[in-house]
Amino acid sequence: MEEIGTNESIAKMDRIPVKRLVSKRDIGIEAFELENGNLMLEATLLDPYHLIRLNIHIEPGTKTIVNSKSEFASHPHAACPMVAVKAQSLIGLKVERGITRQIMQKIGGSEGCVHLRELALETINFAATTLIGYDEGFGLMSRDFNILDEKQRFEISRHLLNNTCFIYKDNLV
Repeated sequence: MEEIGTNESIAKMDRIPVKRLVSKRDIGIEAFELENGNLMLEATLLDPYHLIRLNIHIEPGTKTIVNSKSEFASHPHAACPMVAVKAQSLIGLKVERGITRQIMQKIGGSEGCVHLRELALETINFAATTLIGYDEGFGLMSRDFNILDEKQRFEISRHLLNNTCFIYKDNLV
């Protein structure tokens, strides 16, 4: 496989002069295995105006969202928390190709919230990563899967990640 860039080429790049930090947004996501075997994701979006929490439960065998709720703990407008209920519309969705379009339809747009949509999309992307190898018997984010050599991990995950990034594009596989 061809290397995209090297540390040497990055070092030669011109630095971008920064005057000052004007704002920052942090998205944090933690994944937990529940006693019932489900995957629970706790996600937060934090910036100067928002603290939005999203909690999603996924049944790993079917990759189906079985519970979803959100909370707007800090928000710029009094009406913002009214959108929190939109998280429940994720229940029943499956973590599979096409889910990002479904999330954008259910949570985005003029009836939704761009920030909750962003948080949900990031959370589902992380959930998909956590579930890789599950169907092959490795469990959630299994150490056994992670210690396989690169080629073995690639072969196991290639059908799930086909055309999702440079490494998994059709003409490289």
